[in-house]
Amino acid sequence: MSIARACMATGEKPEKTIVFCAWTGEEKGLLGSRYFADHPYDDAKMILNLNYDMISRDNENDTLGNMCSMNYTKAYSVLEELTNKNIEEYALDLDVAFRPAKKPRGGSDHSSFSAKDVPIMYFMAGFAPEYHQPDDHLKLINWEKMTNIIKIGYLNIWDLANTEWAADETE
Repeated sequence: MSIARACMATGEKPEKTIVFCAWTGEEKGLLGSRYFADHPYDDAKMILNLNYDMISRDNENDTLGNMCSMNYTKAYSVLEELTNKNIEEYALDLDVAFRPAKKPRGGSDHSSFSAKDVPIMYFMAGFAPEYHQPDDHLKLINWEKMTNIIKIGYLNIWDLANTEWAADETE
């Protein structure tokens, strides 16, 4: 919702349509995202899926509280380049481990789109020790990290929605 608000706050209409979705059923087999990937909104041609999963916590080895990973479709190196450019230009305190793959998979909603050959960009901060435990509480959120990950997603999406970009020619 923060990215949708930021897009609206520009006062400009992006060149490409940005569809914001929220679904449920990930833990039951990616039910919501799989349905959407199989039945795109208004039969739209999807050109990218941005997914966040577990972006608000720190791993045990994240002593600076700024580490995250970005999985992305390898044929689109522009996604890594754009992320690095925006992190530097906007002085975001993020240490991103880039993980390109031909068809990124995993247990998160990006997999539903990757399976349909829709390029993906997926951010995750990692597994905290309290993952899916009763002691996983709001007070443990790293608000600065989460905000910076949301910011980089917004900056990337806004740039991509207003420029022409394509897969690498070598892929």
